[in-house]
Amino acid sequence: MRHKNPIIIDIDKSDLSWLHITGGAMNSVMAWLQKHHKNQIRELKRPEIGQHNKDIFAILGEPSHRYWTGIIEWSSNFGVHEWWQHDDLMEWFPHFDRYTLRYSEYIEQVPPIKHFFKVGPLLSENMASLIKRYNLDLKFDFPHVKPRYKWAPAITKIYDEILPKFKKIVKQSPELSKKLEEYLEPDYVYYQKAI
Repeated sequence: MRHKNPIIIDIDKSDLSWLHITGGAMNSVMAWLQKHHKNQIRELKRPEIGQHNKDIFAILGEPSHRYWTGIIEWSSNFGVHEWWQHDDLMEWFPHFDRYTLRYSEYIEQVPPIKHFFKVGPLLSENMASLIKRYNLDLKFDFPHVKPRYKWAPAITKIYDEILPKFKKIVKQSPELSKKLEEYLEPDYVYYQKAI
């Protein structure tokens, strides 16, 4: 649950691979790959990653937003239970699981990323351009798959009820706020490189 190993999805017969990062439009990328390249993708084994020499792309959400949406996913393990009241869980703060692990932890374990894209209004256009450049398939637009907190009732409830409470606790604690700010700082370096 708290693993820190990067996942690279290789697209066979192309010069492109994808660094799979939670909170980085992963459902949209998987929808595209499953629709157009289903039989051409595979996850690299851990020993292969260091020698991987294809161009790699990564999609990054704004680090703070990505962290808080990660908290929603983490909270889905507990429903609307206020899990932060348990010291044995809070000792992990700010990294609870793969949804709250910072981007930089993954990025710094793989060969240099060639293409960084931001989650945002230009993502579809940027991805369509990348797909065309590498002669991959895309019919119509790059898919936009909404995150669960925007459509799944149980997750929406966590977004509405649990997230604001935990955000308030972090905001009101100088120690937790500083810890989170320092934790996310390396991610902003990479986010600034993204288009």
